[in-house]
This record gives sequence, structure tokens and C-alpha cells, in this order.
Amino acid sequence: MKKIIIGLCSLFVLNVFADMIHSSGDVYINGKKATKNSVVKLGDFVKTGKKSKIKFNIGKDAFLANSDTKFSIEEKGGLKTLNVVTGGVLAVFGEGGDKHEVKTENMTAGIRGTGVYVQHKDGKSYFCTCYGETELKTAKGHKFYEAAHHEMDWVLADGTVKPAKKLIDHNDDELRELEAMVGRIPPFDK
Repeated sequence: MKKIIIGLCSLFVLNVFADMIHSSGDVYINGKKATKNSVVKLGDFVKTGKKSKIKFNIGKDAFLANSDTKFSIEEKGGLKTLNVVTGGVLAVFGEGGDKHEVKTENMTAGIRGTGVYVQHKDGKSYFCTCYGETELKTAKGHKFYEAAHHEMDWVLADGTVKPAKKLIDHNDDELRELEAMVGRIPPFDK
């Protein structure tokens, strides 16, 4: 009986963290149109078209990219990097073990088991620490965030950081969906 329970628990855990993809519209992974059987892996380059989006997980991290977005997720030396070239990506990262960062052309943010949204367009970046701890680094300095619920800034092309007045292109329900994909509940719902 004990072996059956352990086996069922193992199947549940594998199912919860199984890499999955949900997409709509024109989505490309490494230049190939995404299908229902596609999987996004570390090292892949993802592009979404107009009125398109993709939602997926890689292990205990989950991502949602809006339309007209280009990004990659790479791993080098134990550091996983979400590199947003243009457009917007909402991401939730599991705690412990893995080191993460988010990058655009004009900023880098160190991530510690948190939820973030980053958007890059026309040389400037919008960065929101939805919850958790991050450290934002730009050409003009750095800033620490410890957010319970959405702290956001604009990073201008020269690295100047200015407060953002409102949430842009992401919401709490999307954070809940991403966390549910990897078997978690966002801290603001606990």
C-alpha cells in the first residue's frame, strides 16, 4: 500500500511539473510554428505574432508572453536568463536552488523565487516585481525590491529608473494561472 501511495504521488508531481505549452495565434519556437505537441526548452528562441500569446512552463518556472514578443530562456553556469528582446513576458520562478535573471537591452534583474513582468519596447523597459525579491541593475545604478503586491518602474534607454504609475499588460489572474501550472499559489492569495 505504501508503494502504491508513493507511486501515485510521483505521478502527480511529474504531471504538475510536466513541461506544457498553450498557445494561440502565430507562435514560433526557433523559427518553427508551434503546435499542440511543441515544448519550449532552455536555449529556445520564441516569437509571438499579432494577437498571439504563449503560456508554458520549464520545470517549476512558468511564463506567459503577449503578442509581438521575442525572447529566449538560456542557462549558462547554473544561471537561467529570461532575455526579452521586445514585447512583454510575465514569469513566475520557483524558490530555491536555481539562480534566475531577467534581461532587456537596458536592464538586468536578479530574481529570487518571485513573480515578475518585463516589457521592452522602443529602447525602454517596464519592470514589475509582482511579489518577492528582485534586484534591478541598470547603467545608472541598482535598486532592490521586496514586493508583496506589484512594485513597478520604467527603465529609460540611458538606464534612468522612473516610477510607473499603473500596471501594464498583466494581472493577478494571469499570475494565478502561471502559479497553478507549477502547483503553487501566489503569495498574495495565501
